[in-house]
Amino acid sequence: MEETNVRFIKFKDDYRHVEGFSNVGIVYTTEGIVIIDTNIDPGLAEQIYKAIRQETSLPIRYMIYTHGHYDHLITANAYLEKGTTIIAHEAVNDRFLKYQKLADHTNRINQIQFQGQLPIRDHNEAVPPDVTFHKTYSFTLGDKTFHLIHGKGETDDHCYVWIPKDKVVYSGDFMISSFPNIGNPLKVNRFEREWFETLEDIQKLQPNALFPGHGSLIQGNRQIMAATQDVVDALKLVYDETSRCLNENRPLEDALEQITLPEHLAKSPYLPQNYGSLDFAIKGTYRRYTGWFSGNPTDLEPLKKLDVAKEYIALIGDKESILDRCRALFQAGEYQMVMHIADVLIFAENNAEAIQLKKMP
Repeated sequence: MEETNVRFIKFKDDYRHVEGFSNVGIVYTTEGIVIIDTNIDPGLAEQIYKAIRQETSLPIRYMIYTHGHYDHLITANAYLEKGTTIIAHEAVNDRFLKYQKLADHTNRINQIQFQGQLPIRDHNEAVPPDVTFHKTYSFTLGDKTFHLIHGKGETDDHCYVWIPKDKVVYSGDFMISSFPNIGNPLKVNRFEREWFETLEDIQKLQPNALFPGHGSLIQGNRQIMAATQDVVDALKLVYDETSRCLNENRPLEDALEQITLPEHLAKSPYLPQNYGSLDFAIKGTYRRYTGWFSGNPTDLEPLKKLDVAKEYIALIGDKESILDRCRALFQAGEYQMVMHIADVLIFAENNAEAIQLKKMP
């Protein structure tokens, strides 16, 4: 049989975990296999399927989508067999409709967000679920019972999978080995409070193994409790402190300046700010509870940025002095201020040097 390069990370005899752009879970039972999420890479999905077939001839009876982001399900066809049933939360179908309607927009913002590293897939490739549920869904296959529990977090169509026989949780993106991505700049609001509440529900199960949507398997109840508690504490801080700032009528810029992580969370290995970040989470939470208005009346009916920029240049009277100031600020490492000032020339006349200065940081 053809060899594969897939590395199965094993827990006990029946659990396989494959790390990739997103993770794939494989659970063996006495009567068949359950696949939990499928990754975005069709080549990897085909290799995983071949690796499964090298280990067993048991049929793939179920596939579970933990949520509707395409990196977790777009390669479902690689695992589909006759009789395979796909299960997901009921809101996944609405997400598919949105992605199909906004396919060009979705592909464009994903290319920006992931710097061209995310393969563009046809949004019509997504295989819809055969079975959907509202809050919970359970089934038994062979020697294992699977409980699917809905919770909001990175999406509104999310669920985690609990297998009580072996005290195993597949968390999907409730755990992502990064600071929770609450405030994605280009995408819809996410759910900071519901996210930490769902993690608290997972903690009550006292799992001994947690397979995350991204990142490495976490083993041992003590380690799982510590890891999930760091995420819970970070999200609670964002929720509580942002709520305080809102109640005190403080603008977003004050919240960004005042809200900081305590040292143990800033150094947590489960909260690196390499995808989500504290600032993004604060901005996303503000946006969720306040809408788009900044509080400045100028922003209610703003003029075009091009027209405002031309007025600034006319007032200053010397665009070379603007470039001189940008160059000096750039040399001083004041990159954010460079971008603010360079915008005047960029919006007014698409100035090439201003554009280059803005790109450089």
